[in-house]
Amino acid sequence: MGNKKFDIALNSFLPELLNGLEDSGISIHKYLKNSFYRKLDLYDPNSYIPIILLEELLIDINYDVGLSNFSSDFGKHFKSTTMGDFSKHFYQSPNFLTLLDETIKYQRYIRSNYEVKLVINGPVSRYSVKIVEAPSQGKLVCEEIDIMRILDAFRIAFGPKFLPLEIGITGKKTKNLHTILPLGDYKVKLNQDESWVLFNSNLLSKKNEIILPNSSIDNIVKSNNPVSFRIEMMLDSFQTGHIPNMEELAILFEISRRTLERKLLNEGSNFAIIKEKYLLRKSFELLQDSKLSVKEIAEQLNYSNSQNYIRRFKAWTSTTPSKYRLSMSQNDC
Repeated sequence: MGNKKFDIALNSFLPELLNGLEDSGISIHKYLKNSFYRKLDLYDPNSYIPIILLEELLIDINYDVGLSNFSSDFGKHFKSTTMGDFSKHFYQSPNFLTLLDETIKYQRYIRSNYEVKLVINGPVSRYSVKIVEAPSQGKLVCEEIDIMRILDAFRIAFGPKFLPLEIGITGKKTKNLHTILPLGDYKVKLNQDESWVLFNSNLLSKKNEIILPNSSIDNIVKSNNPVSFRIEMMLDSFQTGHIPNMEELAILFEISRRTLERKLLNEGSNFAIIKEKYLLRKSFELLQDSKLSVKEIAEQLNYSNSQNYIRRFKAWTSTTPSKYRLSMSQNDC
């Protein structure tokens, strides 16, 4: 179990929350009793705060404004877009799978005792955020904020009417969260050890329309996005049936292959990882077209034969393309 005395968290939502309290006529000075609060830059979303101080502050605010008011009146400040430069980075992602992968990659920079996971199991995927520390009121408040931010990310990607298959929350009741939970027919599981959302895997292929919509290849290559993102955009820009290799990409970027490999390594990535993720996303997309056979999809993804493709898809999702497609058709019924 984590020791929160040695853990830190990104300020992220704190500036928005503190400004929101002041705009509502609530003085924040009564919450900042600890002298360390005055030494920290609480209004910089890119700065950090010890978790023990963060949770102490949130408990005081929560107690003062009321449990239900905390989520209903101030829930608008707990957004996936209010994590400073990290949000800007996440929302440069060309698609939803990459966005979730990036939150996993940088989870310990958001909160040092986070465990963030994405589990793809055939047609159903599960995205979860866990705070690794002993149970406490402060932890519970942070977990409520986590589910607010997770749902916000899904609504940004899929619209305000996004409906999950299931939601898991750590609390014993949904009363405090009733204003932010989606309206519709789905299950909410209580007393979970982490916050999570269960959703259809095909949503992972959803493109992020915010990023360079309808951009030409030249604009993508010359953009300021990280190299790995630029390569993902390039893969999506080629005609179906052709997946460029490193040499082709190096020519497009007007750099040597070795330099391109080094730039990816500096970002903690490589072409094999990016290509694997592309093939997974493209599989979800192509399998939605009932006119395409599994053999044709394998050919479009440059597999030498359909059996190699089926084995790879099963390694990704624990099921075969045909079973995945059947499960999706049954879910649509």
